[in-house]
Amino acid sequence: MNDMTETNGTNDTNLMTETQVTLTFGALLHDIGKIVQRAGAGTGRATHSRQGADFLADLQGRNPGISDAIIDQVRYHHAREMKAATAATLPADSLAWITYFADNISAGMDRKYTDDDNEAPDWDPNVKLHKIFNIIDGHTDENTIEIGDIDGKPGSYNAIRERIATHLESIEVSPRGVNSLINLLEATTDTVPSSTNKAQLVDVSLFDHAKTTAAIAACIHAYLDATDQTDYRATLFDQDTSPAYYDTDMFLLYSLDMSGIQSFIYNISGDGALKQLRARSLYLEMMLEHIADELLARLQLSRANLLYTGGGHAYLLLPNTARVIETLSSFRREVSDWFLSHFRTDLYLAAARVTCSSNDLANSGDDKNRYRNLYRELTRQLADAKASRYTADTIRKLNFKQAGEQDSRDHSRECTECHRSDLHISDRKCSLCNALGEISADLARKDIFVVSRADADTDGRGYVLPLPFDCVFSVYSENEYRKNTPANLLRVYTKNSPSTGLDLATHIWMGDYAAPVRDGIGDYARGGETLPDGLGIKRLGVLRADVDNLGWVFTHGLPPDKASISRSSTLSRALSRFFKYELNRVLAAGGYRAQIIYSGGDDLFLIGNWSDVLYAARDIRDALDDFTGNGVLTLSAGIGMYTATFPIARMAAEVGCLESVAKRRDGKDALALWSADTVYGWGEFESEVWPKLHEVQRVFEDNEKGKAFIYRMIALLRNSQDSISIPRLAYLLARSFEGKQNGTEVSRQFYGWAIDTAQRRYLITALEWYVYSIREKG
Repeated sequence: MNDMTETNGTNDTNLMTETQVTLTFGALLHDIGKIVQRAGAGTGRATHSRQGADFLADLQGRNPGISDAIIDQVRYHHAREMKAATAATLPADSLAWITYFADNISAGMDRKYTDDDNEAPDWDPNVKLHKIFNIIDGHTDENTIEIGDIDGKPGSYNAIRERIATHLESIEVSPRGVNSLINLLEATTDTVPSSTNKAQLVDVSLFDHAKTTAAIAACIHAYLDATDQTDYRATLFDQDTSPAYYDTDMFLLYSLDMSGIQSFIYNISGDGALKQLRARSLYLEMMLEHIADELLARLQLSRANLLYTGGGHAYLLLPNTARVIETLSSFRREVSDWFLSHFRTDLYLAAARVTCSSNDLANSGDDKNRYRNLYRELTRQLADAKASRYTADTIRKLNFKQAGEQDSRDHSRECTECHRSDLHISDRKCSLCNALGEISADLARKDIFVVSRADADTDGRGYVLPLPFDCVFSVYSENEYRKNTPANLLRVYTKNSPSTGLDLATHIWMGDYAAPVRDGIGDYARGGETLPDGLGIKRLGVLRADVDNLGWVFTHGLPPDKASISRSSTLSRALSRFFKYELNRVLAAGGYRAQIIYSGGDDLFLIGNWSDVLYAARDIRDALDDFTGNGVLTLSAGIGMYTATFPIARMAAEVGCLESVAKRRDGKDALALWSADTVYGWGEFESEVWPKLHEVQRVFEDNEKGKAFIYRMIALLRNSQDSISIPRLAYLLARSFEGKQNGTEVSRQFYGWAIDTAQRRYLITALEWYVYSIREKG
């Protein structure tokens, strides 16, 4: 086996062997024939396995890297073809046996027929992909909600087939080429159903199935290699030996969990605090991506084995071998030392792992909780790790200077933004805050993130950010990158554009919506898309929200008989896509004067014009409802209103408290608006507060009542426990609308709302909202 260390303009340390690369390519492409078959471009009624193999064979002349060993994994990944193969055509050490085994595990318990079995009762090549949310929390797939822009017709599939063929001609069969292939398959097949048999669930995409198959195959190969087994047929296929390997713990489910994120992002102050909020969030996102990629490189694996990353969490599927466990231990110490060196105890990365078998991952057998129990155990271990973060020796080092240790830092000065005094200070700021301030302006307009060695020439950039393993992070536009590719380049990431054209780049989704500003986020306070020109109180709005009961959804939401690695991967990726990509589209459609500060796997922090943030919150909640389908998942949120000079840390803390108040409401699915006393269910807000706002707008615009009158109304309504307040309100309404068109009806309507406790709350909120929107200054 030859090492395939990358030299394609990078210094990636991934030492995947030629065999490992071949296996991963073949596993990723094993079902490519389904695209060819559904496009009607293959050979008659040939199986998708044969049509996929023929498709790749046609490309060999243009890309010699597509070897026969790759094609064999496509031609032979179902038992029928494998039983018919001879030892000469399919040797016992062929990688196809591994891909066959991995394909079965990835497909889980759903597989009773292959897509081209004539026995399949409901095979429909035109069926669309169903949403994974159709079966969450007791829902059934009977009232199916479809997803994607694939109409299931041959023309759509043919366009996909042609796009894949064009790109496969130039993709290099190499470790980094694996990531290019993953990008390509995500861009082309993430809304294509893996199975089109309507007798089964049709809720796992071809991309998710291919990716998990590749992850499982890589782990099986490493495990068998570590145990000196090369007769893959006997081990994984023959009936007298292979059943035992379905219960063999060949895998590790590994999790990373970063603590201290909220404090790191929000506990800053000073003139530049608002400017660097998004930069701090992105820095941590990229740090976790880099840590995961570095671990995969050291383990000779690809990003196919990265099941999920986002919101400070990462899940990876790894081989259960002594080498891997030893690497995890040393890797964990190295990362921990780096965090302590750069952030002391402000940030911490916990890690946990559980061993598992193929039947655990496929959730096969009598115990239908075996797959969800893996995540329960990971959660328990992570909690234990966080509760005992540091050894006694580490605590001593943190608190006492070691013998012979020199410290040249001036601890009498602290950074004006992060307030640390243990770092070198320049121009009143530490080097990290200086770099974050400089890089923040580039984030909205530059889409290429580069990781290089710390001693690299970064084209004169003075704002590189430190990363673990002696690396730095910088931001480029595509033009800058192509004109002057950085030296000592390790990895390249592109955001929100899987078809960027940078073949060696890794694509990531990122919530990065930011309406333009001239002097920073404080500009948003001066006006919003949803306010009349020149009107409205000059305030920032802050939204914090997250999905209700998401941990429960992942551990219990999938029905026990349907839980599997493919479905949990599909669910994770769907939620990540919403909060890291769809959210951008929702905000752009509204044209909102706002900026995403943080948007992880299930939660978000948005800051902008107060009115735009309120409208945006409503749109986000509705979009999540549409995305998941009819209330399958709910969102609780807090919204606060602040001057632009209010400390950002206090904004975050106070709105975080509002979010918590909303979550304490019975049934959750709520909004705490401006204070803990105004908490509404979203349905209640939509049906009661929103219509009253529109009625208030109509009445006062028609009758031109001044703000003083509205303030008087609010004061009387708030003081309703005083027995004289409501009669005074009745008198005020009668006098003020006397002689006006429909004045009597308006007075009676407002009075009716005022004497009803629930309606009175709605009216107060509507009046406050309206008066904030018509203030001319302040």
